[in-house]
Amino acid sequence: MPLFEGIAYGTEKNAVIIDIGKAYTKCGFSGETSPRCIIASEVKRQKSGLIVKVCSCNSSEDLYGILVDFLHTIYFRHLLVNSRDRRVVICESILCPSLFRDTLAKVLFKHYEVPSVLFAPSHLVALFTLGASSGLVMDAGYSETLVLPVYEGIPLLKAWQAVPLGGQVLHRHLESELLETAVVHSDDSVEAKPLSSLGGSLNEKILEDIKVRCCFVTDLTRAKRIQTARLQESGLGTAASTERKHL
Repeated sequence: MPLFEGIAYGTEKNAVIIDIGKAYTKCGFSGETSPRCIIASEVKRQKSGLIVKVCSCNSSEDLYGILVDFLHTIYFRHLLVNSRDRRVVICESILCPSLFRDTLAKVLFKHYEVPSVLFAPSHLVALFTLGASSGLVMDAGYSETLVLPVYEGIPLLKAWQAVPLGGQVLHRHLESELLETAVVHSDDSVEAKPLSSLGGSLNEKILEDIKVRCCFVTDLTRAKRIQTARLQESGLGTAASTERKHL
C-alpha cells in the first residue's frame, strides 16, 4: 500500500479525477493543484499487443475491452490505488458520445467496482477552479476548438460554437513546413538531403515534442505582419489591395 494511503487511513479518501481527451488523458486526485500524470489516450491491448487509441473505437464490445486495459494502466501503473476505495469524477465534454459514456460507466461499475461515478462537464468545472459561476469557456483540444458560455453554473448548450481547428491542425502545418523546407545532414553524404526524401510522414510524437518545445502564441501586431507576408507570397495580398482600390 502506498505511503499516502497509509497516512490517510481512517478518513475519506480523495476522489479519482479522470479527464479523457482524444490525444491525452489527465488523471489525479481531488484536492490537488495539478494532475498526477498526463498520458497519451492510447493503450496496448493485452491479448493482441497492438496499440490502439481509446477514442477511435465505435463498437461497444471492443470499446469495453479497450477501456478495461486503459483504466488498469491508470489505476495500477500511475495512481497506484485500489479502485474500490475511491469515488470517481469523469470530466467529459458536452459533445461526448453516449456510447462512450455508457461503456465507461459500465467498466467502472462492473469491472472495477467503484463506489460512485460523477460525470461533470469539463467546461463547467474549469470555471470552478477560478471560483466563478459565469464565464465564457474556450476549450482548445486536439481535433477542434469549442466555445461555451456558462451562466450561474449552467452551461448554455444553445449558444455553443465549435470549429475544426486544434492541435491536429498545428501538427499537419508543422509537418508540411518540415517536409517542404527541412534538410537532413548525415555523415555518409556531404550534401544535405531533403527531409521529404527520407519518409512520407512524421511521427505524431515528434510533432508534439516540436509543438510543446518551440511553438508559442505571438502578439496581434506580429501575427498581422506574418499574415500579410504570407498573403503577398501567395499573391492574394496584391489581389485584395487591387480590389479595395476599385471599390
